[in-house]
Amino acid sequence: MVQADGLRFGYPGLVLADAASHVWPAGLCLIQGDEATGKSSWLKTLAGQLKPQAGALSYLFAADGRLPAHELYWQDPRQILSEAQSRVLVADWVAQQQSLYPHWSAPEMARHVQGFGLEVHWHKPLLALSSGSLRKLWMAAGWASSAALTLLDEPLAALDLASERYVLQALAQMADGLKDPARPRSVIVAHWDAMQGIGWDDVLALAPR
Repeated sequence: MVQADGLRFGYPGLVLADAASHVWPAGLCLIQGDEATGKSSWLKTLAGQLKPQAGALSYLFAADGRLPAHELYWQDPRQILSEAQSRVLVADWVAQQQSLYPHWSAPEMARHVQGFGLEVHWHKPLLALSSGSLRKLWMAAGWASSAALTLLDEPLAALDLASERYVLQALAQMADGLKDPARPRSVIVAHWDAMQGIGWDDVLALAPR
């Protein structure tokens, strides 16, 4: 689904990857590492948000190898919402997401809204949601997007125990469908451990710093 060849990326004075190569298949993929090993930066690089200083990324699900916007779902959970964004109602934000993704699944969204208990927030502005509820909303939309490449950063962070269990259940249930030959997809998760009960199709383990 995605191939990295000789990537070098990082920030001024901090190299996080140098001559790094990896291939991500269809299915559930994990980028695993401790704090400050570059997990989030890997996701930002895969999303095209952080430009590599060397090397190349190829998106094998696209005919020209480039990343189509409607085949990527990436919501940085640490990104601070602008004032305008924070005033958007949850229902309107979901409608906006649905318009961006041609393979959007309304039944999947409804299932995850119920699983996360997001119904009570439906007519609230985004600024009224806690960080945990926002993470749940980002994840539900990512899974409903049916994008070829879905990136999730620390999906269990700031969640209550019931929601953590739902994340693990939802990931386990979607695993087989991601490898549908008619439309393969890759869900790449960055997390500090292997998340109990998940059968990963691929694991990229980052060396401690």
